[in-house]
Amino acid sequence: MHTKTPTNVIAYLLIVTAIASGFLFIGTALTGLLLLTWLGVGLRQAMVTRIWIRYPLSRWMLAYLGWLGIVVWWSTTPNVSWLTAWVLAGLPIAYLAWGMTPNPDKIWNALRPAFLLAGPALALWGLGQVVTGYGYGHPVGPLVDTNAFAALMNLFWFPAVVHFIRKMHHKGIHARLIVPAMGLLLVSLALFATESRGATLTWMVLMPWVLWAGFRATRNRRAVLAVLVIALVGYLGAANVLGLNVSHRTLDLKEDVSTNARLMMWKSAARIALDHPLTGTGWGTFAAQYPAYRDPRENSTSGFYAHNDYVQLAAEGGIPALVLMLGIAAGLLLQLKRSLARKENPHALEATGLLLGSLALFIHASLNFIFYFAFMNILAGLFVARAVQLITPSGIGSVQLGGFAQIGRVTKAILASFIALLLAGPLLLQLLAQTTLTGSQPGLTVLRTVWTTANPYAIAKLITAIRPSSGIAQEIMLRASEHALKDSDGISMVGGNFQRAVLEETLQRYELIRAQTANNPTQGVREARILIEYRDLLEPGIALQRARSILVQNLRTDPYHADSMIALSRLDLAEGHKQQAQQVLRAAWGHVLSRRDQQLVVVESLRQLAAPQKIAELDAIEKQLRNVRSDSETGKPLILPAHFSENIDARLASIAATLRHQP
Repeated sequence: MHTKTPTNVIAYLLIVTAIASGFLFIGTALTGLLLLTWLGVGLRQAMVTRIWIRYPLSRWMLAYLGWLGIVVWWSTTPNVSWLTAWVLAGLPIAYLAWGMTPNPDKIWNALRPAFLLAGPALALWGLGQVVTGYGYGHPVGPLVDTNAFAALMNLFWFPAVVHFIRKMHHKGIHARLIVPAMGLLLVSLALFATESRGATLTWMVLMPWVLWAGFRATRNRRAVLAVLVIALVGYLGAANVLGLNVSHRTLDLKEDVSTNARLMMWKSAARIALDHPLTGTGWGTFAAQYPAYRDPRENSTSGFYAHNDYVQLAAEGGIPALVLMLGIAAGLLLQLKRSLARKENPHALEATGLLLGSLALFIHASLNFIFYFAFMNILAGLFVARAVQLITPSGIGSVQLGGFAQIGRVTKAILASFIALLLAGPLLLQLLAQTTLTGSQPGLTVLRTVWTTANPYAIAKLITAIRPSSGIAQEIMLRASEHALKDSDGISMVGGNFQRAVLEETLQRYELIRAQTANNPTQGVREARILIEYRDLLEPGIALQRARSILVQNLRTDPYHADSMIALSRLDLAEGHKQQAQQVLRAAWGHVLSRRDQQLVVVESLRQLAAPQKIAELDAIEKQLRNVRSDSETGKPLILPAHFSENIDARLASIAATLRHQP
């Protein structure tokens, strides 16, 4: 069936923008909407042709996609799980949508050069960071984690290798080979410059297969040798020119903090999975669940990811999620075997390169967080889908959709609109919240062209009325409630206490937010502070009792949460137990995991000892420490000034000495 060119252009743009949006650190709403639209275009094509062609892995991808939805349905943190599910859904949706995308050969011919250029372009970006001394001195491109960037380089490397071998085989040594050769050199140079052991080991495992496949398909020894020379030059360049050599990193567990930390994290993640074997704790909840299972010796990571996607998927999505992901990986190996066996298929070599690139992600995912990036999932799903399509162009079966023709056009339109609203509605609300309530609020300016009185509070109120689990909108409403609470003192109300009414409304909102964020200890501390500050508005003892209950629950959720321990000491102080408050802080200092948290505890201890005197320098020190946040939280490298912690310790020691000499 002939497909109009505009449809091809739409599909191409959807694929490219979906991948590009996956690099942005603004959430996943836009990516989810683009994936949903791409899937809609594919489904429409299937409805028009009244047939769905089934390829290898289609059932596994459908099952995985379905399980993503089931876990969201059962999750106690629906908003976080919903958004994270769209990150993970990039793999099955890209695979399934590509199989239904009209005119795939023509679209792929347009995508191939874009991918062949993307690898070197990203590599050049990363190498520029090394030269300019950006961040930690390793290439990361648009990312923060060097291992993830290395995995991306592997993904682009293997398809580029087979393209180079084929080009050299057909045209021999030619001036036009300079561009693809330079592209390979840049990718290999960036890969080795990351000093990623996981990516390098993965590369070493898969390289013999791509070289063997290239030689068997072309019988061109010079092409294979050229690839090896380029890789060797890349390694030597990284080691001798950039001074970055992966061989300098030890594999000795006794000496390597990073490897030890990973092993401890994996054990903790496995315990989470065993405690929640069916549907897990919900997508995106590992960071919230991990502290309760954390080994106290593991104090070198932020705890946002398990650094092993398979155990994290098991923890967040239950054992079925692990089985499904391993099933997809096994299916990928089977397709690789078939591509290597199809000597008579002229496209088998390209399929091998795509499969090896994708397989590199699946292998590296056992050592790092890979599939928690939306673009990784989309690229892997797309590469595998195209490879399978090249190996089995006609698929392995089909499903007739003629029955849908019996449904009236109006009924189909209503049904499609309902499903689209059900899936896209929460994503649109999230995108609205991101663009109008965060950062520079660019969406607010646009919205005011049609809603002239729009303001953050009105938008947040609208969003929370439709979707109470929206974290961004609830935060705006919470801040508004806190401001109203401060400004309500002295305002009278007929038949009651206005400030108390505002307090109760604020506390209700806190309870709602904590329930929907896995009892986020940060929100618990904020609620406890409100209860302590406005305790006189409630019945005697009720506010402090409630605050203690919240903080105790906080420390069950996160036994190392410094702010919960500080708040607990303030609670003891409010109850008149000054010595007990200091005992809590002394115990906290020896229990928290980071030096920064220890310093925050000392700040609070000195502040309490100095009371009622106020020491401005303590406030300044606390502000400095509060600005110290991990790169996982900010999306930027954490680079502290030289001797930052030592200087803080010296200032705190000076303040403590001054207090000791006071009468």
